[in-house]
Amino acid sequence: MRLLRLVAYSLLGLAIYEFIQGIYQEPQASESPRSRQQKRRGGARKPARQNITGPGEGQDMDVAGAGGSVERERVGRGVVR
Repeated sequence: MRLLRLVAYSLLGLAIYEFIQGIYQEPQASESPRSRQQKRRGGARKPARQNITGPGEGQDMDVAGAGGSVERERVGRGVVR
């Protein structure tokens, strides 16, 4: 009986919490639908991402071959063989 009462109070508390959260997150009537969508998506448009890892030409690295030999090859993004 105690466990059922605990579960009932927990569900009631959760329902009240969700109701209050819904009240505070409700969009205002003066906002346009587009501004509401932008808020949901995280604000205004974000600038294009910058390439932070370099120009995409790859790097020269020592690569171990099948026979145990070490060769210098260009590896990484943008390398076409």
